[in-house]
Amino acid sequence: MPQLEGMGTIPRFSPSKLNKRARRQLIRRSLIAGNVLLLVLVGSFVFYNRSASQTVRASTLNSATATASMSSDPLDQLSSSQIALTAAQMAGLPELPAIKNTADSDSLLLAVVPNDSTALAKPQIVATAEKSKADIITYITQPGDTVSALATKFGVTADSIKWSNNITSDSLGAGVKLFIPPVNGLVYKVKSGDTPASLATRFQADQSDIVIYNDAEINGLTPGELIIIPNGKQPAPVVSYYSYNISSGFAWGSGAIYGENGYDFGECTWYVATQISVPANWGNANTWAAGARASGWTVSPTPTAGAIAQTPYGGGGFGHVGIVVAVQGDQVEIRDMNNYGDGGGWDRVGQGWVPISTYPNYITR
Repeated sequence: MPQLEGMGTIPRFSPSKLNKRARRQLIRRSLIAGNVLLLVLVGSFVFYNRSASQTVRASTLNSATATASMSSDPLDQLSSSQIALTAAQMAGLPELPAIKNTADSDSLLLAVVPNDSTALAKPQIVATAEKSKADIITYITQPGDTVSALATKFGVTADSIKWSNNITSDSLGAGVKLFIPPVNGLVYKVKSGDTPASLATRFQADQSDIVIYNDAEINGLTPGELIIIPNGKQPAPVVSYYSYNISSGFAWGSGAIYGENGYDFGECTWYVATQISVPANWGNANTWAAGARASGWTVSPTPTAGAIAQTPYGGGGFGHVGIVVAVQGDQVEIRDMNNYGDGGGWDRVGQGWVPISTYPNYITR
């Protein structure tokens, strides 16, 4: 031991002098730092290698979480599982529900703090760019705004804005309050009885997306709150198909109704001709598109209200025609007579919604 003149022996520092508690804390902190670095590297690998198979990605994340759990105490396991969950959310992995279940289980198991001097630190979650209901935008329209222009401005589809605000036109007046979803889909106000499962069915969306985007994992959905239905679609209005007999009170073959427009009474062509003035020489419904083109009318696959819907199929090969009442999304509301597809019949007028693709041709003057 070195000596200094006039002084006693200088004590030499020895690691063995550290008490057990200090060494245990040092080891734990080192393990936590190592776990965080490992999981960040794994998350970065998965995020930048989306082409990897689902099996590889899931195995990598699960292995990393397991490794971290084995090399640390239960408190470190909570941090590890939460970091794995954050990495899966950032990468948009399909294995997200399974990883989230593991994180939830760890949280529940650690809800009861052991009766010792160990301090339970709140896990630090890495911030992500994941959109949520908090990113719903309330926008007041300005002069000249249109739905299509706002869709481009906010990076969503025009339908997403229309469905979120129950509008059908592209034009907008000034001073209108609109809800703009942060992702394609729609903004929805929760009603009593709504659940992620029921909304997923109604709007053709993914139930897990509804839960994740709206932070509904624990408390569910609250009536009155605005939420996002990611990639949801607004269903067409539910309208019961109805029909009625148009010739009640009229004798068959009377001059008042029979043959006055050039088409057979009680048929779909006769009814449309009573509602829209068309030439009397277009023949049966299956040739109306050809007759319309020959008469200078426009035939298009895109429907508009007031157009004549025509298909060369149906009705025993005679085709079918009807009148477009309204258009919404990929659905079209048709009023017609003698509709073979929707339960109508001869001399009966009915109305209901069908897919736009039901009719390949829409005729306008």
